[in-house]
Amino acid sequence: MPIINPISTTSTTEGIAATGDSSLGKNDFLQILVAQLEAQDPLSPMEGQEFASQLAQFSSLEQLTNVNTNLETSQAFDIALSNNSSISLIGKTVDAPGNTIDLESGEVESLSFSLDNDATSTTIDIFDSTGAKVSTVDLGAQASGLHQFVWNGTNTSGELLPAGNYTFNVTASDSTGNFVSTNTFSAGLVTDIIFEEGQAFAIVNGQKLAVNQISKVSI
Repeated sequence: MPIINPISTTSTTEGIAATGDSSLGKNDFLQILVAQLEAQDPLSPMEGQEFASQLAQFSSLEQLTNVNTNLETSQAFDIALSNNSSISLIGKTVDAPGNTIDLESGEVESLSFSLDNDATSTTIDIFDSTGAKVSTVDLGAQASGLHQFVWNGTNTSGELLPAGNYTFNVTASDSTGNFVSTNTFSAGLVTDIIFEEGQAFAIVNGQKLAVNQISKVSI
């Protein structure tokens, strides 16, 4: 009777070259499974239950790989769609984080700000280009959220201020005297949209601004 020499199962992964990546993909898993079948002992083959279990693992791995690929494709599509829609911002006036005012002669300016909580006292201070305070406006109690104040370009005495660059600051406090967190926004014209590493940025007043920081768009 011929002698059958069993093949050692220690050689199951021979011939599978290392790729430098410690994680196993579905192709690596399939190669290992095929190598196991080729190298199994004919006198003691792999149990059907064990084989079915490994096939199930391979099927699950393939499904997860496909789901991940679909998610990456969907994310790339969403980014492309978002970037394309941001182009429509060119030529629009937007509000973005900031506190600058570009006052034109005889015009009024909308000063936007937000409050994190309700405030019983809210004050806007306006400064000229030298940092000198030129006007203070008491807005009294204000609810949390986004607000706008239309400034007519006058100082505390009601005199019309010259055109130029100004800044404003908002301070607020609640009924217990604690400060309420505020955020200020500046209006500006979007002149360009640029794309860097898949993200869209708007050029507003000469400054690069992430599109997702824009809080308001006006025609």
